[in-house]
Amino acid sequence: MSTTLWIGLVVAVVVALMVVGLLVRAGQRRKVEADRARASELHEEGDRTQLEASEQAANAASADAEAGQARVEADRLDAEAVAKSQDAQVSRERAQQHHERAAELDPDTDTDSHGEGGPPKVGE
Repeated sequence: MSTTLWIGLVVAVVVALMVVGLLVRAGQRRKVEADRARASELHEEGDRTQLEASEQAANAASADAEAGQARVEADRLDAEAVAKSQDAQVSRERAQQHHERAAELDPDTDTDSHGEGGPPKVGE
């Protein structure tokens, strides 16, 4: 083999290695760019998910506040119902006392053998 042939062969091998190197580098660049694009998409998706989570947390806090207000209102209404029931009981007792006193004072009221008489008790 002649020196020229060896030089040509070496040049061809060097050129082939350079082409392979360029192709490998181009592939690496494409992969890096694809990874960058995917990372950007993931960042955007993470931001959207974080925003959704914040909105859900705000909705949960709002629902909790509404539930707390409803509990306070229910407690207030319960207390009001108890107070009105007690007022009604006091009024019934007062009415009964008036009827009993009227029966004691009324000369036309018949009494039974135990001294009881008058109109029936309220609620009977």
